[in-house]
Amino acid sequence: MTTIRTRITQWLRSLLYLVTAFPILSALAAITVFGLSSGAILPLAVLIFLALLTAMEYVARFEVQRANAILKTDFAVISNWFGNPFFSWAGVKERITSLRSWMAVAYIFAAFFWSVVAFLNGVVALIAIAIFIISLGFITIPNVGDGFFYVGDDDLIKGNFSIFDSQIVRFTFENGRNTASADWNFTWWPTTVISLLIAVLCTLTITRNARVIARLVEGLLSGSHLPKIEAEIKARFSKKKVSEREVREAMESEKLQAELSDLSRREREILALMAQGKSNAGIAKALYITEGSVEKHISNILSKLNLPQEAENHRRVLAVLTYLGINPKEQ
Repeated sequence: MTTIRTRITQWLRSLLYLVTAFPILSALAAITVFGLSSGAILPLAVLIFLALLTAMEYVARFEVQRANAILKTDFAVISNWFGNPFFSWAGVKERITSLRSWMAVAYIFAAFFWSVVAFLNGVVALIAIAIFIISLGFITIPNVGDGFFYVGDDDLIKGNFSIFDSQIVRFTFENGRNTASADWNFTWWPTTVISLLIAVLCTLTITRNARVIARLVEGLLSGSHLPKIEAEIKARFSKKKVSEREVREAMESEKLQAELSDLSRREREILALMAQGKSNAGIAKALYITEGSVEKHISNILSKLNLPQEAENHRRVLAVLTYLGINPKEQ
C-alpha cells in the first residue's frame, strides 16, 4: 500500500513538474532564440547576446531549485559562474567561452523538446480518456422489460442471456414478479480497450518525460556532466605540439633513448632517416636497399617500440618522437 501511495505521489509530482515546465521552457526557448539571432539589431546585438549568456546562471539556478522543490531532488545549485564584470573584455571573453553557459543553452532546447513531447502525450491521454468514457456509454444500452422491480432479501433472482448476433448480448433478470433486461452492444469494445491502453501508456510516459528533464537539469545545470564534456573537448581539440627547438636539440644529441635499446643498428639508421623526414624511397636510396626491406624494418621498429595501431595516432610520427626523446603524452 505504501509503495502504491509513493508511486501515485511521484506521478503527481511529475505531472505538476511537467505542467509548469512547458510554459516556462517555451518562454525560455523563445527568449534564447531571439538572443542568439539578435544580429539583425546590430547596435544591440552584442549586449543582447552577452546578457543572454549572463542570464543562463539565473536560469540554471531557477530550474535546479524548481526541480528540487517539486520532484524532491537534491541537485546542487552552482553560483558565481563569472569572475569578471559584464562591461570588460575579460568579462566578454569569459561569458562567450563559458562552458556552463552553453550547457544551459543546450538544456533549454533539449528540455523544451521533451516538454513538448510531454504536452502532446497529455493531450493524447485526455483524448483517449474521453473516447473511453464515450465508448462505455455506447456499450451498455438499457432495455427495460416490465419496468423496475425491487429485490427483497427473500426473493430469488434468476438471470439469463441470449445472443442476438455476434455483437449484441441481452441480459434478462427476473425475481418472479417483475423482469428487466439490458442489451450490451459489444461493437465498441475494441475502441474501449484501445483508448484505455493509449491513455495508460501516455500517462505512464509523463513520469519518464519528467525524469528525462530532471536528468538534463542534473547533468547540464548542476554540472555533473561538466568534467566529462571538458575532457572530451580537450581530447578532441587540444593538439600535441613539438617545438622546433626540441627537435633540433634531440637531433644534435647523441644520447641513446632507453626505448631504442632493442633496435638493431640498421633499424636505428632507418629511424634516424625517418626523423629527417625521408620517405621509404628516400631511405632505400640513402642506404642502398630495396623499399621492401625498408618497409620490413619499419614494421619491426614500430613493433619493438610498442606502438599499437590506433585511428587517432600516426605510428610513424610517434616512432620519430620516441627517437627524438620527446614523449607526446606530455605535450
